[in-house]
Amino acid sequence: MSYDDGGMCSAGLDFDAVWTEMMEEWQQHQVRLGYLRAALESFVRLLHPDTTEPGLTVEAAEQRLQQHPDTLPVHSHAVADHLRTHAPDGVPGAGTPVAAAVTQAIALHEMAVRGHASIPEPGSDADGKVFPTGHIGVCAVKEASTALLLGMQMLMAAAVKEDRVAVFDDKYLLDGMWIPDSTGGSRWVDEEMPYGEYLAVLHLQPGEPPEL
Repeated sequence: MSYDDGGMCSAGLDFDAVWTEMMEEWQQHQVRLGYLRAALESFVRLLHPDTTEPGLTVEAAEQRLQQHPDTLPVHSHAVADHLRTHAPDGVPGAGTPVAAAVTQAIALHEMAVRGHASIPEPGSDADGKVFPTGHIGVCAVKEASTALLLGMQMLMAAAVKEDRVAVFDDKYLLDGMWIPDSTGGSRWVDEEMPYGEYLAVLHLQPGEPPEL
């Protein structure tokens, strides 16, 4: 999207530079969302070959895991609640929070695939200074990707609970991680933990050990 003829005015060059950077970010997250949707649908075909609806499959897994709160992915409901702020009207046909977010994420990707997604353009102020826009759209796509990852996490955790997936070693050696606890704080875990519990926290970033 850059021009090499040397004939563009400075305002045009500024617009082009800002728009190029915006489009790189927008396209990166759209591609990532597409890959994650394909991965989720592959999970569904593998674990539940009798259904083709990812939202319904994640809903069943989420309801199964709600009977074991320690296996629910940490922050999953917070991610689902945030994604819903980008679609206040909600998503029909999905009952549980993460399942609703997965359905919404797929709908968001479908809009881009069909060319119905709005492509952001730079804005400018009264002085003609160009600035990037489209932050809300990028945020929605990023949260949609997170929702699909959490959906896959739930499918795997439910499959482990139901013995649909063989776990050769039921202990996972966690390499140092802060894990939120029920009091609103967090605890440092640097030891073996059951694989089912690990599936609830695998998306968290490793941290630094507490100072002693």
